[in-house]
Amino acid sequence: MFLQTAVQPMNPQAQETVFSFWKIMFHGNLFANVVMITVLALGVFALYIFFERLFYINRMLKINDINLMNNIADMLQEGKIQAAVDYCERQNTPEARILEKGITRIGRPISDIVSAMESQGQIEVSKLEKNLNLLASVPSLAPMLGLLGTVIGIIMTFFAMSNAEGSFSPKTLSEGIYTALGQTATGLAVAIPSNFFYNLLLTKIDKFVLKIQHLSTDFLDIINKPA
Repeated sequence: MFLQTAVQPMNPQAQETVFSFWKIMFHGNLFANVVMITVLALGVFALYIFFERLFYINRMLKINDINLMNNIADMLQEGKIQAAVDYCERQNTPEARILEKGITRIGRPISDIVSAMESQGQIEVSKLEKNLNLLASVPSLAPMLGLLGTVIGIIMTFFAMSNAEGSFSPKTLSEGIYTALGQTATGLAVAIPSNFFYNLLLTKIDKFVLKIQHLSTDFLDIINKPA
């Protein structure tokens, strides 16, 4: 008798249901799956831009030739302006290109020198900001697409319920709603990190801008230094 009690099969309905967000994401209809794939593709696209820009900006910020300004100062004090220009061309760094613009305009008014260096600095900053506008669009597009999928999913759920004959199970309503809300959750899950990535890159670019501003100030001090 005890053995018969021990070997009685468990009720399948008593088994615990495991929550799977992946299953929720792709549990909807064709339209919902298309929206979900689009949102996930935006997330992958944002990751690609972030890492590509991050490596490039870090590489530009790590370029710190402490002898660059000293060598240029020595050449300018000796009157070797063309040698200083050639030296900057050989370095081929953002700092060297900015200094080159200033060196080639020595003898002109200070305003012309500052304007030339600022223009070159803006060019260097624009190189760092390449594709950042695309990254900035992801935090706004992803939640909107997720919300669109949610609204359409809820509409289709209530439409199916209104056309159902007889009584319906609450499971049908709850299943349609949590599947639709999964669209919004996915959109937010993509938008929040993308917004963080964008602001992190902007912070690094601001650091570069501050760096070239100090560089321009040091250069002006050199050319205005009394002989």
